[in-house]
Amino acid sequence: MNTQALESVVVRNAVRGSWLSVLDFLAPELERAISKPGKHIACPVHGGKDGFKLFRDADISGGGICNSCGAKPDGFSLLMWLRGWSFPDALTAVANVLGLSTNAADQKPVVIRKPVFTKSKSTTDDGRLKAILRTVWLESKSVHHPDAEPVRLYLQSRGLDGWLPNWPSIRFHSKMQYRNEDGKLIGHYPAMLALIEKGNEAITIHRTFLTPKGRKALVDSPKKMMPTPYNKLVVGSAIRLGNPGRVLCVTEGIETALAVIEATGMVTWPLISATMMSQFVIPAGVEKLMIWSDLDRSCAGSLAATKLAELAKAQGVEAVICEPKGPIPVNSKSVDWLDVLNQQGPNAFVRSCF
Repeated sequence: MNTQALESVVVRNAVRGSWLSVLDFLAPELERAISKPGKHIACPVHGGKDGFKLFRDADISGGGICNSCGAKPDGFSLLMWLRGWSFPDALTAVANVLGLSTNAADQKPVVIRKPVFTKSKSTTDDGRLKAILRTVWLESKSVHHPDAEPVRLYLQSRGLDGWLPNWPSIRFHSKMQYRNEDGKLIGHYPAMLALIEKGNEAITIHRTFLTPKGRKALVDSPKKMMPTPYNKLVVGSAIRLGNPGRVLCVTEGIETALAVIEATGMVTWPLISATMMSQFVIPAGVEKLMIWSDLDRSCAGSLAATKLAELAKAQGVEAVICEPKGPIPVNSKSVDWLDVLNQQGPNAFVRSCF
């Protein structure tokens, strides 16, 4: 048989556990990502500094995520995105690398070159990672604790009410480790922690690193997610700020969600990023989804909101997109609903979406 007739399940089963080697052969531009699964690197399509990463289970799934284009759940979709291939093209290429093709020109199996992996935090065994996540959460305190003043000062500096409801998903850590992308310990900082969940399952923890006086810490990435355990996927998850009824509001950022809550009193969940917004898993019982999207020059927020609205409607959920009105200031990349709250007040929310 040839690769055209080759059932995709045969190739999928054969490549499982060998995706990093196959990607190393077919997409050499992913060399750095292959050496550090789970670590952000420059996007092979869009460039920049840290817009792409392979999933921690990439050797099994082949998947990765681009901050602009979203998740590629397996190696086939990743190659289709990188190369502009159709699925049959990607299937044929992978089959050839594995020596599964019987076309005359491809009868000799290709010897796969095994990439060399550097030991990094992304390869930490799941048991240890889960223990670290659990320890960090157990060490944290309520945002109402006297020690949590950096969180309250930070929120006030952003124009928000510093006194949050005592949600179980938002906590304070007094001495959170900050490590750079190479795993080097830079220091310990106060931090606002947010639990990222999907369904009733905890996935990982988002951290906002602060100074004792409530400013963002002077580090490369003051907002960072902790690694995700091997058997979990952050795509589709959210930070649960309250229990939804028939109506649920969603935003990208945490502070934007707090702005919507402050202005409307409605349950609002931050989804962390535009990429994650577009693939949010809508909880059962929600009949209307209000998507408070960002207005940005890249249009990533608008595109993500549109994708989520289409997903909601396909599930029989009413979807409303609420986007700030422009223009975007000359020196800004975007306008979000926190900007609207600070510049126009809560009545602007009513005028825009009710």
